[in-house]
Amino acid sequence: MDRTDYQILNLLQADSRTTLKCIGDKVGLTAPAVSERIRRMEEKGVIKSFSISIDRTLLDSNLTGFILIAIFPEKYNPFCKFCEETSSIIAHHHLVGKLNALLRFAVRDTHQLDQLLAALKQFGDSQTSVELSAYFERKDVPLPK
Repeated sequence: MDRTDYQILNLLQADSRTTLKCIGDKVGLTAPAVSERIRRMEEKGVIKSFSISIDRTLLDSNLTGFILIAIFPEKYNPFCKFCEETSSIIAHHHLVGKLNALLRFAVRDTHQLDQLLAALKQFGDSQTSVELSAYFERKDVPLPK
């Protein structure tokens, strides 16, 4: 991958709906050349998917945050299934350490958060942090020198 590929990644990360022509204009390539570079990055697995960013507060999920949880080893598989099936859990990361899972949640209110935390108790002890604001959720990929 060269600097141009990194520039394309950053443009797509900022707006995955940016047209190939617009990207090409910004990096000095034709739209077909940009398309070919994107295809190669997808084949290599550098680009895993194209997605959108959702403002969950506009979808009646006014409370977001993170839960660190120490999952009992014998309960990790059922815990993973629970996370996949629970709509208020919007991300699940497996970690090394005593607190071996990090969840991101989005709920309507404190009552719904209390219900989620009560359900999680069956899997282990947890620590919860409520998000006040997010300064950023993605960064540009640094260009190679």
